Amino acid sequence: MTLATQGVQLRKVDIIHAATQIMPQSAAAKPSIWPCLAPALASGVLLWMCYFPLAWGWLGWVALVPLLSLVRMQATPRRIYWCAYAAGNLFFWPVLWWMPVNSHMIGAWGLLSVYCAAYFPVGILLVRLLDRRTMLPLVISVPVVWTALELARSWLLTGFAWYYLGHTQHTMLSLIQIADIGGVYLISFLVAAVNAWLFDLLYQFPGLRDACRWEEPKHLRDTGRPLAGGSMWRPGLKYEAGLLLVAFVCTLIYGAWRLGQNRFQQGPLLALLQTNLGQSIRDEAQDEKQRQANLRETTLHADRLCMLAVRQAVRPDLIVWPETSYHYFWSEVSPKLPLEKIPEATVQAEAMVRSHLRNELVKFYPANHLLGVTAFNLIAENQEDRYNAAVFVQKDGRVAGRYDKIHRVPFGEYIPMSWVPFIESVSPYEGNFGISKGEKYTRFDLGKHKFGVLICYEDTDPFMARKYVQTDADGPPVDFLINMSNDGWFEGGSEHDEHLAISRFRAIECRRALARSVNMGISAIIDGNGRVLQPEELPPPGEPHTWRISDEEELPVAAWSSFKKTSGVLLARVPLDTRESFYAATGDVLPIGCWVVIGGVMLWSIARRRRTGISAAA
Repeated sequence: MTLATQGVQLRKVDIIHAATQIMPQSAAAKPSIWPCLAPALASGVLLWMCYFPLAWGWLGWVALVPLLSLVRMQATPRRIYWCAYAAGNLFFWPVLWWMPVNSHMIGAWGLLSVYCAAYFPVGILLVRLLDRRTMLPLVISVPVVWTALELARSWLLTGFAWYYLGHTQHTMLSLIQIADIGGVYLISFLVAAVNAWLFDLLYQFPGLRDACRWEEPKHLRDTGRPLAGGSMWRPGLKYEAGLLLVAFVCTLIYGAWRLGQNRFQQGPLLALLQTNLGQSIRDEAQDEKQRQANLRETTLHADRLCMLAVRQAVRPDLIVWPETSYHYFWSEVSPKLPLEKIPEATVQAEAMVRSHLRNELVKFYPANHLLGVTAFNLIAENQEDRYNAAVFVQKDGRVAGRYDKIHRVPFGEYIPMSWVPFIESVSPYEGNFGISKGEKYTRFDLGKHKFGVLICYEDTDPFMARKYVQTDADGPPVDFLINMSNDGWFEGGSEHDEHLAISRFRAIECRRALARSVNMGISAIIDGNGRVLQPEELPPPGEPHTWRISDEEELPVAAWSSFKKTSGVLLARVPLDTRESFYAATGDVLPIGCWVVIGGVMLWSIARRRRTGISAAA
């Protein structure tokens, strides 16, 4: 080609470019949003399918692959982040469908969904930052960001540690044993890394890259080996595959080793009460007559279960009641308050409940009891604190201790951001319903063993359970954990199953058995390997049931639903686990380290920009 010909062609290009610049905006076709939105929505659907009610956890290994296309999408940042936010909403709204237990809670459902969905665009933003300003491959940057954001979600606004990527693998016992090394976060890290590698593999196909409008990051262009050259494997992709394979195999080997250590000692015999009471009978009453009728029904319901428990051939060492299932309010007065300032009604209430414990509860049902109560503490003449509490009553009627719930449920037990005008309208309660926050991780003594209590959703919080297996100002490590919960709000929905699935990780992380007493189910014994032990029903069959755990067989997930929305007593000896846990000793080193990496990259990026600006000015 001659220089003259080249000049003519260049002039033609200039003319075409100028014409497009003066062409009306309406005449230029805008790029479709679907190449950006469709993969994002696909990830939202795939993630939803990973959890209950479907619980197809194997999809967790590929669910993020479509979403990661936004990391290298040729689109405006605004479009990319809005599409990521759409994916988050498409996931969290349906997966949290069990939340709106009444019309008031629809607002709380919406607020929590849109809040959690915001982690998706933040995650894409951070991965894009690492992908463009560092040499880190996606197989590192994606799990670093995802794991860091899971930690953030467990802390911000008191935390919501549900629907982690690692939770999708709760049935893979050999895989999730590494939770005692890095918590559930280590499992999320591994699953996210596999998702990232699979996307990077798809990214190597030029035709797919062009069809999906994926751009090539600068650090890959600077290698001098552009992917458009047709090579399927970029440098390093094979090595990343090898490292992932080694990590996966080592994880399974470690899991098999840990599962082989299941020679647990037989601990105290527990009777876990599973009541079957809807929230309406617990909270709603049109008048005093209806309130008294509801109280009688709940009292008789609990009495039948306690009678089943103590009539067994071997009397239980401890009867565990679900959260707030004891029908009397617990009342205490601060010892610092002068007697003349204590109202007579408070004195009578305290005397009545203590008399009931000595003269009725332990007399008719002779055993130690762990009661789920609503407790009131009079700390000043006109100041009374309310707590969601567990009271340990010994079989002689003496109260041996109390634990006050620390991690309160937003909207159900306190109002976050109460300064927002409409925020109180999204709570299921009206008026002054909130509870005070407990301050002590109380240890209870049961014979020669110690146990700690987690109330309601505290067993979904990795931090809470870990505190009980550490030596601190509140006492030495416990031998096992008890969760008492009221899941009767959710009438047998997928919340029951997901709550139990998340509890399995606490048992593995701490290497301590976890016993659950839950209104409407699913009550269970989870051993230190995370196995939900299978109960067998004792005759006669029917409600209320009597279940007994006599071996170490695991209850299949498909059978979980048969233990929902029914009442009974679950009898089992605690499988005591004496193994140590690295995660319990060291805490959230992994996710905190992920935040250190992200923070370091951001600081380095800011410093580099400043140096570049100074050089340009000079």
